[in-house]
Amino acid sequence: MSTIFITGTSKGLGKGFAEYFVQQGHHVLGFSRSEDTTLSASPNFKHHSIDLQDLTAIESTVEKSLESVEELDLVILNAGVLGDIKTMMDSDISSMQNVMDVNLWGNKVILDTLLKKGIKVKQVVGISSGASINGNKGWSGYSISKAAFNMMIKLYAAEHQDTHFTALAPGLIDTGMQDYLCGEVNHEDFPSIQRLQDARGTQAMPNGTEAGKTIAQLIPSLLNTPNGSYQDVRKL
Repeated sequence: MSTIFITGTSKGLGKGFAEYFVQQGHHVLGFSRSEDTTLSASPNFKHHSIDLQDLTAIESTVEKSLESVEELDLVILNAGVLGDIKTMMDSDISSMQNVMDVNLWGNKVILDTLLKKGIKVKQVVGISSGASINGNKGWSGYSISKAAFNMMIKLYAAEHQDTHFTALAPGLIDTGMQDYLCGEVNHEDFPSIQRLQDARGTQAMPNGTEAGKTIAQLIPSLLNTPNGSYQDVRKL
């Protein structure tokens, strides 16, 4: 039985990952702001409350959750926030800083805590995005945070070669984020949104449970990719 550490397990892709690994008989340590009671009903799942915006509280939460853990087979850094779809000129620094805290710095604190505790970690998969390389109008803080996240993963891989790191773009997934993107954002102002709106409700945009299973089954193959690389599930 593997021990797997996953952030953002209360909904969306993170919940899908947790559901799949629990069903496979693995022990899952789940981290999210709110608790999914269905997952917590499983003896293989343990929920830990965490808010990646609160950078000062992350270390103690992670340390406490890992008191009896010496090895992690897999760490999935999945939790993240989108922020507002706005042009760079209309995006204020404070809002973008919040996105950076959650998508980048919160994950740094998690990785540093694991490494400082001397926990042996076989594989780290950081959930990135195609937005990290596309540079489409309106994605502002989200694109910047995910581009920086890709580089952070690459740097950790260079410095900790006993662990395999991947920044993984998961493709289109129908999560709560899509409610905002497909329901509130005008595709005429931000043309890249049209593709999302067209894909929603089709097989091109699976839900979190479906995507979690599909991507989880791909994760072992990432060990065959260059350590620290950016990968896209649609090209694997």
